[in-house]
Amino acid sequence: MSRSNHHLPAIVGPTGMDENTWSPATMVISSRSSLLEAGLLTLLPEVPQLRHIASTSDAPGTVHLLLQHKPDVLLLDHDLAADVHGHAAVNGADFSGHSPRVLLLSTRHHVGMQSGCGERCACGFVRDRSPLRHIRSAMRIIGGCGASRLGDGYCSSCPLRQSVMLPKLPLSEREYQVFDHIGREHGNLQMSRELRLSVKTIESHRESIKQKLGLGSAGALREAAMAWHRGDYVLKPDSIARSAQGNATPASAKPRR
Repeated sequence: MSRSNHHLPAIVGPTGMDENTWSPATMVISSRSSLLEAGLLTLLPEVPQLRHIASTSDAPGTVHLLLQHKPDVLLLDHDLAADVHGHAAVNGADFSGHSPRVLLLSTRHHVGMQSGCGERCACGFVRDRSPLRHIRSAMRIIGGCGASRLGDGYCSSCPLRQSVMLPKLPLSEREYQVFDHIGREHGNLQMSRELRLSVKTIESHRESIKQKLGLGSAGALREAAMAWHRGDYVLKPDSIARSAQGNATPASAKPRR
């Protein structure tokens, strides 16, 4: 379901800029949460770099608006990203000619592994519980960017890029691969085939991962890996107890390169 907005007042460009040559970037909001959308819209008067042209609350509506309006920027609900990716793929939607700059907004702590729009798709990631100044800053950065899409500008020096990198876990590269597969709910035999490792080696990696992450059982390892895939932090046992009281701390929050 999409909602177009062609009756918004014009937004004046930043002070000192020639209004005849400057115009704000067009923006589409895609979110299942009407509250999140309303909050973003209240920030727009302080973000002259963006002009809202339409909103949608589902994957078909998002793909339709992207093809119809070709917006410069898409503010995308993290929970919708996988559905949007899947709908576009099934329906053969082609964005090779035009792809918007994407800012993910999420209830999660990081971009995770199953969103359908990670660091190769999204310019930035921001939690919906972040201070308003952080969300506003991210909107200004992505709106004021001169690149037509991710990769067409000076992306490596963009302050938003750090936000889409996965936090670093204290695991070896091979252990991280095994942890990734556990999060995808793959069993030992499937991991053995795909990683070309023996089941015994897989089991050894599982034990090492549990020890390094402070997890006491196979069930705890599975839950931690699935949470990581969704975009949540891996919590050590003492932190899990604190999280029930709303005071959890992540095992690690350093960007993974």
